[in-house]
This record gives sequence, structure tokens and C-alpha cells, in this order.
Amino acid sequence: MNILQITKKFPWPVKDGEVIGIFNLTRGFSEQGHQVTVLSLNTKKHYFPPDKLPADIGILAKFIAVGIDTAVKPVDAFLNLFTDKSYNIERFYSKAFEDKIAETLVGGNFDVILLEGIYLMRYIDVIRKSTKTKVLLRPQNVEFVIWERLFETESNWLKKQYLHLLANRMKAFELKNINMADVVVTVSETDLGIFTEYGLKLPATSVPTGYVFDTLPEITAEEENAVAFIGGMDWMPNREGVDWFIKKVWPIVINQLPDAKFYLAGRNFPAEIRNLKVKGLVVVGEVEDAREFILSKSVSIVPLFAGSGMRVKIVEAMALGRAVVSTSVGAESLQYTDGTDILIADDAAVFANAVIKMLSNRHQRIALGKMAQKLVLEVYDNRKICKAILDFSKPYLS
Repeated sequence: MNILQITKKFPWPVKDGEVIGIFNLTRGFSEQGHQVTVLSLNTKKHYFPPDKLPADIGILAKFIAVGIDTAVKPVDAFLNLFTDKSYNIERFYSKAFEDKIAETLVGGNFDVILLEGIYLMRYIDVIRKSTKTKVLLRPQNVEFVIWERLFETESNWLKKQYLHLLANRMKAFELKNINMADVVVTVSETDLGIFTEYGLKLPATSVPTGYVFDTLPEITAEEENAVAFIGGMDWMPNREGVDWFIKKVWPIVINQLPDAKFYLAGRNFPAEIRNLKVKGLVVVGEVEDAREFILSKSVSIVPLFAGSGMRVKIVEAMALGRAVVSTSVGAESLQYTDGTDILIADDAAVFANAVIKMLSNRHQRIALGKMAQKLVLEVYDNRKICKAILDFSKPYLS
């Protein structure tokens, strides 16, 4: 097949869950013999020049990028209050990108257009005007659910009202546009159920994000009493989850295990986190190699109370044989068995006790990691994932 994959982030370097999901499809489709063109917004926050791609990556697809500044601008955000549009969606609109979509479609003979996320439905009109090729929408999340959960947990009244507005406008956009594609493949059964409940009528299924098994490491020695979190602090659910863990969970852990360390890695750390004086807290910041970081610590945590879609970093930690402790929201899209391949806790004391248990018992920790690795091998093989997406979609693309 000749596939046009349209994304709101350039899919390299592979440093966050969204990019992992996008790039693994690019790679998987290419390795299965399909011709792939990747057309991406190249945001200032995640900018990468296509001509700097490693040679072995550049041959996987034709990569095209259009620069855009998606930073939140106070004046634009304020003026947006007097419209009925979602500011989050509008930040990812670019006339230059719209023109490049039209140019690419006119010059190509594609069998399917893959839109990586609901944000790209902002461009559905130009796609329909430029081609009769069918559109496969792959929502990374149910975006309005993320904002609704943030609204529900926010205590500041003014901020709560703004989050409510953002949630309602995102919901209106998603529900208006979800049926404007031709086929929908979500990353989780949970997301598919929500879209169906709210009126999704298109052919649809759920297929999780895949993991690429080049080499899986042996589960060997790592730093004892070391807890790891990796994630961007520019994503509000990560920020609030880490804040909860530091304030509510970590004091219990450090009281029981005074030598324990909590390593916090990721991009865009605000000064208030970088400057925290908390016993055992080590703010690493952005790391060059996420795999090496995860492998070097005993336990990975995912303390999320908002979010949707699939937490790819959990799958990565599981694939690397690490014991994972997560909230139910963090792991809600995964095919897990609590206590067998992951530990689930939503209460601070229960979460802390799960972390302490894993840090204190190497045998149990390794056993959990081995079962986690087995689960990923069986369920999240990227080759199977790419094939499943196209096998389901093909009957609806002609």
C-alpha cells in the first residue's frame, strides 16, 4: 500500500509516548513492504530537521515537515474565550501545513491517509477537497476525557472554570469530527467505548500501540532502592501525578526506606520542581536514552489521575522487565493482571506500600518484571499491531 501518515509531531527522536506510537507505525509499515510518506507539523517544542535523520531511519519513509509555533500565547488564549473554538485545536492549525497537505495529496497516489490523532481532523476539509482517498483516524486519546479529569481534580476555582471550558470545547470538536473520517482505530478498548457511547458510527476497532523488539535485555542488576518516573512536565497529567507522588506517597516510602531515591526524568521541568528540596529526590531532567534510564532503576511508577489512550512508557518499562506501580487511570488501557505483571494502587498509602514492597524484595520484583515482559511479547509486538490495523481497515478503504 501507499500510505500517507499525517502527524502533529515530527516522529524523531523517539522520546515520548506519542512519538513512539507514530514512529513504530512508520517503521512497521515500511518493514512490511508498504510505501510510507510522513507529513508532520514540526513544532518548536519538539523540532527536528528532517535532513538530520539517521540514514537507517530516513530510508523508512519520505519525511516532510512544516514548522509551527504551538506555544500558548496569553493574548490568543484570551481572545479565544470569545469564540466557540477549541484553543488547544487551533494552536495546531497552520495555513502552510494545510497547503502542504493539498500539494502532497495532488502529487501522490495514496491508498490510505492515516491521521495520527483527533487534532489532525482540523484539516479534514482540505483533505476531502484534494482527494477521494479514504481517511483512517487513529486517536491517541479521548482528549476531552483528559481535560474533564483535570477539571474534576482541580481545587483552584478560577483554574477549574477554565479547565471546564477547555474540556467542553474539546468535547464538542471531538464529537463533531469523530464521524468525519472513514474508519477509526483507537489505541484502547476504553477509548473505543467512550467514542461509541457518544455516537461513533464508523467502522471502528481498537489496536494498541506496538513495541519494537530489536533486543530485549536480560533482567539483571540495577540500582537498589531506586524509583523512576519518566515523562514530559509540559503535559499536565504528568505534572499533577508527579506532584501527588512527591507530596503524598514519597514521604511514606522514605520513612520506611531512608536510603531510597526517586529519579525524575523528562523534558521541560519547571523551576519549582527543579528546585525542590526533598529527601531522596533526584531531578535528572531530559535523558539521552530512556531505555538506559529505565533499566538503571529498580521500580518504574506511573502516578496518573488524568489521561486517556495508552501509556506507552508502561509498555516500555514492562518490555524492559521492570516492576511497574501505576494508578488504575495510568494503566486503564492495558491488558494487565494486577499483582501478576503490574501493581495497581490509587490510594497514596497503598501506592507507597506497593513501591516499598518492590524495593524491599528483589525476588518478587524480578518475578513481576518477567511476567510483564512476557505480557508485552504476547500482546504488543509491533509487527502484529501494524498488520492488525491494516487488515481491519482495508475493506473500508476502497
